[in-house]
Amino acid sequence: MSTISKTRSNMRVPVIVLLLGLSSPAVLSQTLEQAVASALESHPKIRESFARYKSSEQSISEARAGYYPVLDANAGIGYEQSSSPGIRRDETTDDEVGLTRRELGLSLRQMIFDGFRTNQEVAQAENEANAEQWTLLATAEDQALEVTRTYLDVLVAKEVVKLAEKNLDNHEEIFNLIKSNHEGGFSKSSDVSQVKGRLARANANLLSARNNLADERSAFVKMVGAPPEALRFPNPDDNLLPSSLDNAIDIALANHPRLKAAESGIIAAKAARKASNAANLPTANFEVDANWNDNVGGQDGAGSPNVGGENKNIQAMLRMRYNLFNGGADSARKKQAAYKLIEAREANEMIHRQVVDSATITWNAKKYLKEQLEYINEHVDAATDTREDYREEFRVNARTLLDVLGAENELFEARRDALKKQADEIYAQYRMLNVTGQLLASLRVDMPTNWDRES
Repeated sequence: MSTISKTRSNMRVPVIVLLLGLSSPAVLSQTLEQAVASALESHPKIRESFARYKSSEQSISEARAGYYPVLDANAGIGYEQSSSPGIRRDETTDDEVGLTRRELGLSLRQMIFDGFRTNQEVAQAENEANAEQWTLLATAEDQALEVTRTYLDVLVAKEVVKLAEKNLDNHEEIFNLIKSNHEGGFSKSSDVSQVKGRLARANANLLSARNNLADERSAFVKMVGAPPEALRFPNPDDNLLPSSLDNAIDIALANHPRLKAAESGIIAAKAARKASNAANLPTANFEVDANWNDNVGGQDGAGSPNVGGENKNIQAMLRMRYNLFNGGADSARKKQAAYKLIEAREANEMIHRQVVDSATITWNAKKYLKEQLEYINEHVDAATDTREDYREEFRVNARTLLDVLGAENELFEARRDALKKQADEIYAQYRMLNVTGQLLASLRVDMPTNWDRES
């Protein structure tokens, strides 16, 4: 059974269903779930990780081949020149005889005992494949988080363009009013110059916003493989979010796929170390050899069967071998396996620390972004009230148009900051789901069936 099939049980929407929904003309918006599903199907990083996993899976069959018999056929033909006492005593022949030698044979080898090498190599291959499978899931989780970031960036960039367009409209309106006042002699030329400069800045802000939107759309295509269409702000699954930092760390340590991969790597390294000990034990094989040779040793196979050069033999042997010396390779291999095990354990410890660190940083970001957003929203409300008050005061000549313009600028910047912080706060929640290994589950995106282990 697949090592990640249990993880898949909480996911509801298969990738193919989401892709069909995405391509349907009846769909009015492209959800985050659809974007993630599309990326999992098409992104080269996912395909690369999948190919690496399937490659490691074939190593299991390669290791299991050690349990099965090996059958070889051999054949040969060539020229043999012989000189032996029997040939030299034969008065009918020269001192040397040259004949065309022919050989044909079959050999069968069945392993009976190999020091448990095959057992451990199979265990090693299985756990290495498990590690690659968990790595594939981790790559998918991380890719889903990147898609989420890009998805939110496009939404923010699009809304910033709208804010910049509205801000430019307000600047143009005030510029026209001040220009009219100046032409009527009611305002100074310096006021016109000042507003003209701010209008130029508003135009530059709009162009910058449009440029940023174009960049974010390009990044979306790179990530998802399709242009963004009718995106909408997503809502993270609150039910899967941890209730405290300790809870977040506990869930992350229990679920994070990179930790699962590292744990499988340790088991694989232990198996490799045990396999290296097989060199200390004898091996036993059941061997069968059948051979037919013709024109051997200068004897013509076409001659009398009593003296001819044709021979046949078949052997069935239970053969034991024990290596006494091979140049120190076995000792080096055992040391190498021991260091590989240390490497795997330290890698697991490093990932353990990274997961705890990521969970802590993400929890803090989620906590403080939420608090920041409250104050930023207060700023937006205050800036909105100020703008409205300034407009009212301008109508009774208590404020100038420049005062109103300053209030408009402050409101624009406050709304832009609030929009970005809102997206950051949403992203922090998705990042927390990623850190705890639950992002794909929260999106109800199921893994493709070919990601499961072959039986």
